[in-house]
Amino acid sequence: MNEKYSKIIGLLVYGLILSGIIGCISSVFLILVNGLADFLWTDISNELKVPAIYTLLLCIFGGVLVGVSRYKWGNLPKTANDAIVELKTTQRMDYSNIYINFLIAFLILIFGASVGPAAAVLSSVIALSVWQGDKMRYFYFSYNELKKESWLIRLKKLALPHKYLIPYNPDQAPKEKKLLLFKKLFYMLFIVNGIVTFMFFIKISDQPPFVTKLGETNWGLDELYLFIPLVLIGILFSKLYKLMEIAMNKLFSKINNKIILSAVIGGIGIGLMSLIAPKLLFSGQLSMQDLPSLVPTLSVATLILGSVLKLIFMEFCLKSGWIGGNVLPVIFASILQGYAIATFFPQLDMLFIVAVIGCSASIAILKTPLLVGVALMLFFPKELAPVILIIVALFIWLSRMRKKFPQKVTA
Repeated sequence: MNEKYSKIIGLLVYGLILSGIIGCISSVFLILVNGLADFLWTDISNELKVPAIYTLLLCIFGGVLVGVSRYKWGNLPKTANDAIVELKTTQRMDYSNIYINFLIAFLILIFGASVGPAAAVLSSVIALSVWQGDKMRYFYFSYNELKKESWLIRLKKLALPHKYLIPYNPDQAPKEKKLLLFKKLFYMLFIVNGIVTFMFFIKISDQPPFVTKLGETNWGLDELYLFIPLVLIGILFSKLYKLMEIAMNKLFSKINNKIILSAVIGGIGIGLMSLIAPKLLFSGQLSMQDLPSLVPTLSVATLILGSVLKLIFMEFCLKSGWIGGNVLPVIFASILQGYAIATFFPQLDMLFIVAVIGCSASIAILKTPLLVGVALMLFFPKELAPVILIIVALFIWLSRMRKKFPQKVTA
């Protein structure tokens, strides 16, 4: 076999191993988060005579741990957006503190913060992918030297995570069309391999599903008459969120530099929320499973209050230093608002109303139409996919109009 192709095959196998390890690390992280959170919030709490005091003390203790950790190691965990910006700006990403990123995200998630795990996991996966690239570059550019080494030395150099790394250098990168094609193909294979490995470990560990279908739909022309008004209600709900965000910024502006104090206040807030509305803890992923059976038992006022409180609670956590993803909490709050509005129209298809308001509000808040659209299609039946895609297209068009006519488009 040609030595060049032998090197490429070796590189492929090495990359598959490394991407599999990244998928495994990500899944183990979520498995540990879910397991310990369940142990702290369910197993121990159920054994106590006064669980309310326990949960309050637990959250304050969590606030101390989060505050001390962020004070010692800086503004972590990184969000996926921060990681992407750093990667685009510098063509690099510092992965030396990846274990600290995982640790602080782990603490934030197990102590009940109203944030999702996706942001911390994605930022860590991006950092680990940069590390994988550095390890693979070492294999590629040191291939001839490695061939001369004993298999034990070769294994040591390829296995050690913190040594034998070659950072990306555009001047060094291969320019041949065939090699560039191999590179793109490898990237796709590694991504798929990492996702498959991740899902495999999640499945065999019997983790709760990431998404839950909210029911069935039978929408028609009657519902379409309300399409635009429902979209506007979703946008109005996003304006309410902006006011909450401004208020929360002002609330924490005087203690922004007091990292430990902010985190402890966040812990106290989480503890109080566990007594008032425990269903609003965490990201909302697990609570979403209960919505179809829970919603009929709740009043309109409770649903509206729950949706508003979820956003306030999420923003409170983020501003107090309990950093995490905002996609799932925002979707959960927007869907709650959709259920609240749907109760005013009992003669119409409930899930149509929930989907339109949930999608419009989530996109208006998060400013990521495609991401929100894909995420929401997982929660709703396939019959509502065209409706969600129309809303996504509408918001993309509005975004372009804002850029083209910034003074005229204000929706």
